[in-house]
Amino acid sequence: MKTFLQIKKMQMKQKLEKRLEELMREDGDTNFVSIILIMVIVIAIAIIFQEQLTNAVQNVFGQLTDFIG
Repeated sequence: MKTFLQIKKMQMKQKLEKRLEELMREDGDTNFVSIILIMVIVIAIAIIFQEQLTNAVQNVFGQLTDFIG
């Protein structure tokens, strides 16, 4: 006859296997939505700060050109 702990161990093992199967079947739709949302935010920030970003890049390349040439 099985002891109480052996029965509990079997139950926990079954629950764990069930959860792992559910995790493996996940479609990944949530990740896709998150990636799209992050891309939208980055593009919005780039549009808002377009002038500042352009000036910063021009300064960096200007200094690089002066250093090289």
